[in-house]
This record gives sequence, structure tokens and C-alpha cells, in this order.
Amino acid sequence: MHQHKLIQLLRSLSRREMTRFREFAESPYHNKHDGVRLLVQYLSAAYPDFTEERCEREKLFQALFPGTPHDQPKLAVIFTYTVRLLELFLEIEGFLEKPDARTPFLLGQLRQRQQLRWFEKALSKSEANAAQQRERDADWYYLRFRLATESDYFFTTVAERRRDSSLQDKQFYLNHYFLSVKLRDACEMAVRERILKVAYQDALVAVALQQVEEDPERYQSVPAINIYYQLYQMITKAGEDYYYGVLHHLSCQQEDLPDEELKNIYNYLQNYCIQKINTGEAKFLQEIFQLYQVQLDKGLLLEDGQLSEWHYKNIVTTALRLNALDWVYHFIEDYRELLPEGARDNAYRFNLASYHYAAKEYDKVLALLTRVEYSDLRYSLGAKALLLRTYYDLEEYSALYALVDSFRQYLVRNKLMADGRRQGYYNLFKLTRRAAVLLENTGYYNRRRYHKEWQRLHRDTQEAAAVFNKAWLQQKIAELEP
Repeated sequence: MHQHKLIQLLRSLSRREMTRFREFAESPYHNKHDGVRLLVQYLSAAYPDFTEERCEREKLFQALFPGTPHDQPKLAVIFTYTVRLLELFLEIEGFLEKPDARTPFLLGQLRQRQQLRWFEKALSKSEANAAQQRERDADWYYLRFRLATESDYFFTTVAERRRDSSLQDKQFYLNHYFLSVKLRDACEMAVRERILKVAYQDALVAVALQQVEEDPERYQSVPAINIYYQLYQMITKAGEDYYYGVLHHLSCQQEDLPDEELKNIYNYLQNYCIQKINTGEAKFLQEIFQLYQVQLDKGLLLEDGQLSEWHYKNIVTTALRLNALDWVYHFIEDYRELLPEGARDNAYRFNLASYHYAAKEYDKVLALLTRVEYSDLRYSLGAKALLLRTYYDLEEYSALYALVDSFRQYLVRNKLMADGRRQGYYNLFKLTRRAAVLLENTGYYNRRRYHKEWQRLHRDTQEAAAVFNKAWLQQKIAELEP
């Protein structure tokens, strides 16, 4: 039963969470089923080693009911109850992680129980705490909406008639919550429509945009609305003014947004820069490099204290294209220990090899690439392309031709590679081989043949729909120009 839903969920728990779940299962308030309690005790002792042998049905049943004939339906019922208990545990854990979001539930209980004195005190404290928060994203406006809703309920409950702003506050926070979420989702829909070729239907997006357009000054001080409005214009109109507008507002307002929101915003900005770079606007290389640096300084690229190996690689690639060699070397070394342990050595060696290639230290490139494990397709392709460029610059023609031939076989065997990626790498290797042949025969071809071969190579490279490392290849072909 090691593939059962219960076991799969338990594998996702940390050791601390597994211990808390065992304590949860042992509490009679949450669980009164002895079989569930025994099963959780057994699985907690086995954690994280949920092997097929340890989770074998007969073995599990005997651990719970020693000396009793195996009863599979009884075990299945216990597993079902345990899954339900684990799901309840995860719900409560998620609920406990957000103390602010819990407050309206307490207010509702106090109001329904007519504990109005304590309700007023709790409401006043909650509103004061919310007002002191610096970060004001959509969740903050939703919290204020719920507090205002409880306040309005209270106003209609008390016998005395007095002026009260809770209904007006409720509309204010609800409108701000609506606009912030609607504009944020509008940005995502616009991006997905372009990437996934889907069409979303949402008439209220136009309403949200119109609301901001009619009174822009009103919302400029609300980053959860203002920044996503600017982002939407940037995405849909591809205007540089909006990109720089987002950067300007972000520099002034990013302290008002939580890290998760900032990560999302910086991701949109990065994707915009990538689009510009892909259309040949080289100045956006410096822009995306600066975005990476800001995120590194603020720790926004870290997840649970670790830096993704792909963030690591993208940052190195960008900095190398800007020829920031000293910065790259220190970055590679400084952030090595923040890489996930399982990917650390591979990512470090590959990116260090990229640095040494840029520094023209080709022997070090070859030494490092022999130690890169090719279990991941992206490393395999990247390492082969880097090896190709190294052989070309070293004028190791035999090794280069052998690599190209073996890569053709690699493409034939690998059926999972997307067509666009396959074509991009195929063209890189094919055209680089032709450039190497031309370089090798520089002193042997007559002037007419050399000129004709160069023209064909230059034309085919320019016209190729997809070529990875195209800028590098174009530079090498330019160096061969007669």
C-alpha cells in the first residue's frame, strides 16, 4: 500500500509535521478511532522510509492487530479514516499559519453568542493591527472587508441607533479587493493567451480597467492596484513606458507588498525583458540583470533559504552575456551553498564551466564538463552546446565533428524533446559544423569557393527559424567573412 493516497500525503510532510500529526491523531478531541491512532504511530515510526516492504498490507495489519487473521476491508476502512484525519490536520495547519485570517471567525462566534462587549474589544484590536500593517496586498483588503462586514453585522445587532461607517468601509475594501485581484488575474490571462493560445472571456476586466483609467490619481497610492494596472498595459501593449513606469512605482511602493506578490511582479518584468531580448533589443540584457540583482539583494529568489539551480543558471548566463566576469565568478562561489543539495554539484560545475569558457580558459571547461551528470535534459543539452563551442574555439575539428555526429543520434533517440527545442539545437550543431569546415579549409579553398560557402552559411543562419546560441554563431561566422 506504499502508493496509497495516505502514504503519498505523508511523504510530503516534514519530520516536525509528521510528529505534530501523530500528536493530532492521539488527541481524543480530533480522533477517537484506536485503529487510526495505531496506524499513525506505526507510520510515524517508519517515516520517511515508506518502502513497499514496510507498507505491505499483511505487515501493516499485524502491526495494528497482532495475532489476528488478516482483514483487508477493516484495514481499508482505517486507511480511509486516517486520510480524512490527515486532510483535517492539513486544513487546520493552513488555518493556523494565518492568524489575521482567523480573526473574523472569532468575531463571528462572539457576535452570534451575544458577547458584544468582548466583540467590540476584539474588533477594535483587529482593526488597529490591520491599520499598522505596512504590506497591503489583495489579502489585506479582503481582511479589512471581512472586518467591516462583522462591524456592520454588529451595528445592525445593537439596539441603539447611531452613525456608523462600517457599511461604507465594507464597500471601500471590497472594491479595492476586487480591483487588485481582477487586475492581477488580467495580467496572468493576457500572458497565458499569448503562450497557450487560449481565449479567456471576462467582461469585468474592462470594468476594472475603466475604473482605474477614470481616476488614476486615486489609485496611484494603492500598489496592489496601481502596479498591476501598469503591468497589464505593459503586457498587452508591449510599451517600454509602462515597463519603466512599473519599475518607478515599484521602487517607491515595494515595501507595501509582501514577498510573494513581489516575486510575481518581478517575474512579469523578467518575461518582458526576455521578449525584448529575443527581438534583438540588447539593452534589456542590462535591465534583466538589474532585476536579478535587486531580487538577490532582497532574497526574493530564495525558496526555503535555497536558490533554484535554474535561477542560478539564468543569472550566470545573463551576466556572462554582459561580460561581467568578476561578478559572475563571485556569484557562482557565493551562492553555491544555497543551491539544493541534490543539484548543487551539477549546477556549480556547469556554470563554472560557462564562466571559464567566457574567460577563454578552455582546458578548465573540458575538465568540468566531464564531471557534469547528464540525467537532466537541460544540463545534457547545455553541456553539449558548451562543449561544441569549446571545440570550435580550440579548433579541435575531429572532436567537434564526432560530437555533432553523436548529437544527431542523441536527437533521434530522445523522443520527449519539444520540436522547437529539437530544431534549435539541431540547427546550432549543423551550422557550427559547417562553420568549422570553412575555418579548417581557409587556406585550401580558392577565393571563389570560400566566398560562395560563406555566403550560403551566412544566409542559412540568418534564415533559420530557430538556432540556439545564435548570437555566438553569428559572431563566429562574421569572423570568417572574406
